[in-house]
Amino acid sequence: MLDDQPLSIANQKTGSSQNTGTGMLKNFSPESLGINGRQSELIELALTYGFVSMDVDMYEIMRRSRRTTTEDATKFLRAALGEGMGRMEQIGGFLVEIDLDADDEAFTSQVGALHPLADLAADFNATRAYIKLPATTDRLPYHEFFEIQRDRLNQVGETLASKGIRLGVSFDGTTDLPDAKQFEFIRNVEGLIAIVKAVGSDNVGYVIDTFDWALGQGGMDQLAEIPGDAIVAVRLGSIAEDADPASATRLDCVLPTKEGGLEHVAIVKHLIAAGYEGPIAPSASSTRYKGQTRENTVKDSQEAIDAICSEAGIEVRPLPMDVIEDIPIEPTPMV
Repeated sequence: MLDDQPLSIANQKTGSSQNTGTGMLKNFSPESLGINGRQSELIELALTYGFVSMDVDMYEIMRRSRRTTTEDATKFLRAALGEGMGRMEQIGGFLVEIDLDADDEAFTSQVGALHPLADLAADFNATRAYIKLPATTDRLPYHEFFEIQRDRLNQVGETLASKGIRLGVSFDGTTDLPDAKQFEFIRNVEGLIAIVKAVGSDNVGYVIDTFDWALGQGGMDQLAEIPGDAIVAVRLGSIAEDADPASATRLDCVLPTKEGGLEHVAIVKHLIAAGYEGPIAPSASSTRYKGQTRENTVKDSQEAIDAICSEAGIEVRPLPMDVIEDIPIEPTPMV
């Protein structure tokens, strides 16, 4: 678990005040919070609660640009990334919709479709993309499938590298796999580290999700072995107090806390010391926050990550006094 050695590593390396963690981006990841909405609504939430970056759905932008124009499909995002106080600094990242367990023909087709998507992302200076490893497969046993996955990650990574985009790799550590298959694949931190190392590319790194990290038998000692520049993105989520870590599901992920089983303050201190620069986003299952508005969930997530970062020594910039009013309003679609 992450609390095996939470403070010893942080205390070894964070004594200097010159590393303030300013390279970290408070990132709004709608998917990590189970939040849906129109692009303009999500952008407004990000700006209102002081997130300096945001994960975006590049595939949806691509689809919209084909129905109208690229200029029309991207006007909200371009306005949010414009100059001025309270704007977002950059795109946090985007999910790559490639099924690593697909047959060869389907996989090749999906990689081909990634080229125009990478072009679009590069237009926004996006530098990070995310992909999740298969947890199970019917194709091959572990060691043979490992080689296929290494080659496929290389292909995806090389495609993105041509546009200056890094690929962050994550895994699923939960027990409630909706499509469990014959052979288990990457289910823990040890497997994640092994395959990223096997890829051996500076362009392919890690997505550190503390919820999955804890469920996947990850500790601070393993995190300490990963250089800061090998981490592409970070997500902070806690295991609910009423959940058993041995049988936790995605529904048991709650907003990160300063104290508890996962020492998030110590983790952030370690990331500062390791020189990590990139998005850091709160994560939680939306089912844990039924009955409250989407805005309240974002507000709670902002308060959670601000508290952790402040305690870790990162200066948290104040929230804007007013919602940015010159972001275009997206009309309600006609039925």
